[in-house]
Amino acid sequence: MTSRKPDNDDDREDDDEVEDFHVEELIDRPFSRLLAGRLLKYLRPYRRMVLLSVILIICSTMLTLVGPLLVKEAIDGPLSMSIGSDQASSETSSLLTELALQVGLESIDEESDDQQRISWMWLIAGCYFSILMMQLIIQYIQTMVLEMTGQSVTKDLRMEVFSHLQKQSSSFYHRNPVGRLVTRVTNDVEALNDLFASGFVSLAGDLLAITGIVAMLFYTNAELASMVLLVTPLVVVATTIFRKFARKHYREMRRRLAHLNAYTQESISGMEVVQVCRREEQQAQRYSRINGTLREAHLNSIFWYALFFPTVEILSVIALVTIVIQGGARIDAGTATFGEFFLFWTYLTRLFSPLRDLAEKYNLLQSAMASSERIFGILDTDSSLPEPVVVVDADDRSVARTEEIRFDQVSFSYDGKTPVLENLSFTIGSGETIAVVGATGAGKSTIINLLLRFHDPSSGSITIGDQDIRNQSLASHRERFGLVLQDVSVLSRTLEENIRFDRDLDRDRITWALEQVRGSAIVARQKLGLEEPMMERGRTLSSGERQLISFARALAGDPPILVLDEATSHVDTETEALIQDAIDRLVKGRTSVIVAHRLSTVRKADRILVMHHGQLREEGGHDQLVALDGIYARLVKLQFGKS
Repeated sequence: MTSRKPDNDDDREDDDEVEDFHVEELIDRPFSRLLAGRLLKYLRPYRRMVLLSVILIICSTMLTLVGPLLVKEAIDGPLSMSIGSDQASSETSSLLTELALQVGLESIDEESDDQQRISWMWLIAGCYFSILMMQLIIQYIQTMVLEMTGQSVTKDLRMEVFSHLQKQSSSFYHRNPVGRLVTRVTNDVEALNDLFASGFVSLAGDLLAITGIVAMLFYTNAELASMVLLVTPLVVVATTIFRKFARKHYREMRRRLAHLNAYTQESISGMEVVQVCRREEQQAQRYSRINGTLREAHLNSIFWYALFFPTVEILSVIALVTIVIQGGARIDAGTATFGEFFLFWTYLTRLFSPLRDLAEKYNLLQSAMASSERIFGILDTDSSLPEPVVVVDADDRSVARTEEIRFDQVSFSYDGKTPVLENLSFTIGSGETIAVVGATGAGKSTIINLLLRFHDPSSGSITIGDQDIRNQSLASHRERFGLVLQDVSVLSRTLEENIRFDRDLDRDRITWALEQVRGSAIVARQKLGLEEPMMERGRTLSSGERQLISFARALAGDPPILVLDEATSHVDTETEALIQDAIDRLVKGRTSVIVAHRLSTVRKADRILVMHHGQLREEGGHDQLVALDGIYARLVKLQFGKS
């Protein structure tokens, strides 16, 4: 029993760490008009479609109000055995009478025979059917327009978020789990689609319907309308309470969903480690706890949803009971017709439908607001490196081959406190191959990050030729480099597309690059050759094959400056020989920077820079540094046992 206690404690500590990293801070603030206004800006390019939708909704609402009036006229007209009251001569009756005269029908009264009544019923039924068909056509067009608008806006927003993410610095991705960012681009953006497709415009339609129905209620019978609308304040109170609690739970749902996605992504990416360490059960238990919190958040929101709608239904029943009692009394007293009672009943039942829809739209709005807060939180967080105010024209790629690279008193810290590089100065001559070595944490990869402008130095400068790299656009600066990393990125595309990488390169260039790095055998082993689709992360390839693809990708672009960061750390001796041969071909005629732990890779370098605790301690050729019997000599002895 005691032996399990530390494990359980460790599990709880691990859960706390996962919670701290993956779960975002809960944002809980009232509905923001500023936020809603910001969302509405995305509708501006499609304002004509939005205007068309509003016009269609107005037409649809008006037609909806006309239908019950026709039924009333049928009840008080052809179906009634006693017409002639003042209520039977309404505006609609006049319009129907005029229409009847146009089609050759005579007006009806108490003396009209059954044939006349049937003819009038056919006229009213025809009008009602025409209205229904018009509504059908309008609703079809309205649905298509709204969906097209929603999908277009969603596409624009998704592209903006994705483009923004691609511009962020490495530190941004250190702070944000991949799963959380995927949630922003997919789930949260999709939540806004419903808002744009049916939220804003339909909300206006519901308000218009409520206004029209209330106006018709008062037009039909103002006294009765005043009585039944006394329940309205209760609906407002119920809506206010619902809104308060729904907002909190919808935001918690979005937060917990991001947590679940982030943890899922991390677990699947590291599945080999999980299985080797036999932690499947522990991972499943943690996933179950995270999944349970998401379920609770959903249930909490559904609780208020389920409580609110029955409340509105009860209030609607109270209003309808009032109609039955008061309307029946007025019919019995002869102050109202049965048609007016039906009209009032129909309008009242239709009044509570848009009221319920408003609550539904509010749920949609809350979900969209929760998502938009997260999305705009990403868009408002800009860790991308600043572009220069005055951009210096990028040097021609051929000229870049003849320029030197200079680090001048460069210092850098990732967190602003702990120095990683301190007053680092060195020069890389044109066409020179230098190697950067040192113990883990010495600052080798940081040099690469600064050179490629993944970060900017805290102090000092980095120049290519006589231009500070911060005075050139990121695109033109990075175009000079070919980069080969320790962890190779293989996309789920064909082998050819992985090497081309969306650049304007023909197949001959790709084939040539593979031949130069001794990668032709990779193509020969594929059933479809260069057209062979690669599995996710290149799982069907060996580490060495993935690395050779990375070399071919770099060489195909013919970069003037080559950067290799631990390019041979995960390969066997035989593959390393192939890669070393590829490196020898790559560096010819190029300025090259090679970062390596395996010193066999750097022996042929023109110069070797030895880093230690963020400072340049030794510099020279292999034999020179071994003879110096310093840090480099000790590294050689540790790896080879001799110099």
